[in-house]
Amino acid sequence: MKTTFFRRVLPAAIIFSAACSNQPVKTEGPIQPSRVYGSQTMKQVLSSLIQEPYSDTRSVDVIYATDRSAGGDPSECSDASFGVQIGTVSYGVCTINVPKLHSVGGFEASADPRSDPHRYFRPVGQRALDENGLREFLKSRKGSDVLVFVHGFNVKFQEAVFRAAQIAYDLKFQGPVVLFSWPAGAGDGTFESRLLNLTYQNNRANAAAAIPHAAAFFRLLADLDIKSHVIVHSMGHQVVLPALAQAAPEINGKKFLGEIILNAPDFPVRDFQRLAPKIEEIADRITVYCSYNDNAIAASETYNKGRRMGGCERTPGVDVINVGGIDAPALGVGGLGHGYYASRPILTDIMQVLFGIEAEKRLFIRKSEPNTPEDYYLRP
Repeated sequence: MKTTFFRRVLPAAIIFSAACSNQPVKTEGPIQPSRVYGSQTMKQVLSSLIQEPYSDTRSVDVIYATDRSAGGDPSECSDASFGVQIGTVSYGVCTINVPKLHSVGGFEASADPRSDPHRYFRPVGQRALDENGLREFLKSRKGSDVLVFVHGFNVKFQEAVFRAAQIAYDLKFQGPVVLFSWPAGAGDGTFESRLLNLTYQNNRANAAAAIPHAAAFFRLLADLDIKSHVIVHSMGHQVVLPALAQAAPEINGKKFLGEIILNAPDFPVRDFQRLAPKIEEIADRITVYCSYNDNAIAASETYNKGRRMGGCERTPGVDVINVGGIDAPALGVGGLGHGYYASRPILTDIMQVLFGIEAEKRLFIRKSEPNTPEDYYLRP
């Protein structure tokens, strides 16, 4: 039985409305928008779940846990605050201005405090936390699910913070958003920044070094009486998946995770299939978005000499969804086909995932053909 946001909160809302009414709760047959559940219709119940509409420019708090090396003034929430080398774990909150005029799935940044706040992302505040402060911050939001975002390859700190804020805003997510930021990105030197293979090699080493820090972070979340969901992109899977498998035995089967949402996993197929059963012990469901058209995954497969989950491979107990029609490079060239994870079609499906809806019952999902390496296809 899943205990995701939709399946926990929606029935509770129906029961609460019935308790406040003399009317019987009508539960026979399919749920209908116009049917009365207690004193409310289903429309009213669903609408009540979205208290913050995210329809105007607003500030979004991004809680961060990072093992990047500390640099300059952390109050800037900039790339100077945390670098691209492994360090000790730091916690804090970056408050980000998210403009209502940003494109869905994208962000336009500005360091100029005089720039139009309705068009540009920018930091507007920061405060550091220790581990106890992080615990108390999240406990203060008890009753709300937590959304954890872990970025991928070659992403510096500020971009990761902006992306977490964008995803939370565009999903209209009602609980806290937490960024786990590992030391991705290239150094400031021209030599390193232009050599993609060197950056990949350095980032891969940093991802491996971040695993114990991420495992400790997930154990911290498991200690709290809060349901968490995780969204991961690209090389971030090399941090998250081993960390979850490492943490699972100490968590003793407590399903503190609801949805684990894996986007373009740059992770070996066989290793994923080996780790997935361990991760399923502490999560309600795992969803993989993958694509045949992902040139970045193709390059990784060449570099690593093996299949990656981002290229699609059926795995028992996991929903594997091919999204190749969403971000396909023209004629297979001219783009990476790797950045779909924050786009409108994927976010639309992720919203339904967070509501706990089964894959084939979601909008724009169809079953794949027999003998294909995925379970479902997301229609463009």
